Amino acid sequence: MSERLALVTGAAGAIGGGVAIMLRSRGFRVIAVDIDEAAVARAVKSIGGDTIGMACDARRRSQVAALADRIRGEWADRLEVLVANAGLIVPGQVGSVDPDQLYDQVDVMLACPVQLMNAAVPGMRARGRGRLLATVSMGGIISLPGSAAYSAAKAGLRAFLTALAAELAGSGVRVAGVYPSGVDTPMLRLEARHGGSLLNFVGRVHSVPDVVAAYEKALTGRRLEVYLPYTDSITTRLAHSVPGVANRIIPLFERFGRRGHAKYLARIDAEEASAEG
Repeated sequence: MSERLALVTGAAGAIGGGVAIMLRSRGFRVIAVDIDEAAVARAVKSIGGDTIGMACDARRRSQVAALADRIRGEWADRLEVLVANAGLIVPGQVGSVDPDQLYDQVDVMLACPVQLMNAAVPGMRARGRGRLLATVSMGGIISLPGSAAYSAAKAGLRAFLTALAAELAGSGVRVAGVYPSGVDTPMLRLEARHGGSLLNFVGRVHSVPDVVAAYEKALTGRRLEVYLPYTDSITTRLAHSVPGVANRIIPLFERFGRRGHAKYLARIDAEEASAEG
């Protein structure tokens, strides 16, 4: 029996690493992709086993193309799962963010997943099976003031996944996006301390294992969108249907988010102080 491969981008990160370990526990040989050799080495060590490491900076078109070539070439007959998870956020109001940082967010969270899935589809379709998964975010459904480029990239990714699922209907290849609200990761901690959206803190901040569990549902289930939590998705999807109304009620939700933000900061400050002591 040929080995089954699962490729995960952002594999050195909290969510990517957790998903990669889950996939390995299910019998997949993981291809761990991250920004540079140092990050890849950390990922391979954490995931363990015979993990394959590959450096790919998703902001660099030539590196994404090289990874896509390996997907459609040497890995084409064995790649069963592709997880587009790599993320990047640069909080800031439009007009105050460096133009290159705007490009970077769109490249990492939209252009790169599109290219990698485009490379994976022919092999999966030929075998009549496969899973194309991505970390999207509630920010891809309701736009986050102060993170406009991030929201645009995630909303574009959501649209791409929806269209791709329609194209692959009946092929045996399934597409799914995972839509978490706030998750306690280094990225959220950066946002919490540097002007990230208060909407991240309206509800409970979830753990990485919560997201991994959502990915297990995406891996084994039939839903196009897996929400974490489902209750948040109801509010965000309703708000998305009337964007102008959503923008008017955002200040109300930010008021609740400000309280959650203060609690979250107090908790992580205490945790980090304890770890240093």
